Amino acid sequence: MNDSGTAKGTIQFQLWGIPVTIHPMSWIVLAIIGGGFGISDRDSLVQVLCFVTAGMLTLLAHEFGHALVGRSLGGGNASIIIAGMGGLTHHERTPSSRLNYFITVLAGPLASLLLGIAGGAVLGLQLGHIGIGIQLALSLPLDMASPEAVSLLVNSDISLTLFKLYAALFLICFWWSVFNLLPILPLDGGRLLATLLRNDRIVCIIGLILCGLLALASLLSGSWFNFLISGYLGWLNWQFFRARA
Repeated sequence: MNDSGTAKGTIQFQLWGIPVTIHPMSWIVLAIIGGGFGISDRDSLVQVLCFVTAGMLTLLAHEFGHALVGRSLGGGNASIIIAGMGGLTHHERTPSSRLNYFITVLAGPLASLLLGIAGGAVLGLQLGHIGIGIQLALSLPLDMASPEAVSLLVNSDISLTLFKLYAALFLICFWWSVFNLLPILPLDGGRLLATLLRNDRIVCIIGLILCGLLALASLLSGSWFNFLISGYLGWLNWQFFRARA
């Protein structure tokens, strides 16, 4: 820690009047998720660096979606903290209505999706057709080795490193948004469902069931990381459930 009580390596800045704090652990977690333990050569290192860069951009877009929309809907001044596996946006007060709160929560995943589409548009400009770039932004997360993508890469002047960055951005923007919209607390999907149902205990029960199913699917597929994430979210939902008894 330094004299101000801020951890060494912490990045702090302001954008659009919103203070942002990025803790060093967030970079480490992104590197681990992106395959940091499997780095064996320059190509794998570049792959991880692309993932970390795209992941941080997605996290910032997500939190700025919450911050800017919430501020415009009565939440007052906002601040953003990026730490560990995600981010947190804090407003001075809760938006003035249930609808405004719902829109504020939904703005995060939508901002991430829009970042991916914007990245696709930029790629499209480089390829000479914006529509093709947007199509790739929506299709690459589902098929990273699509013949269209491989063909475009081979027949374009885009470097392999830049293409890897685009691919990582599309992958994270798409799947991070989908995952975040699952009806599991404290994910945005769980918060949206809680706003609609006005019953956090029911949302916790739904979350526990989904976490159990995700954990089982992770075990069957051999994905220990996803199993741990599912277990952690399940534990959080159990704690939320008990706290609301």
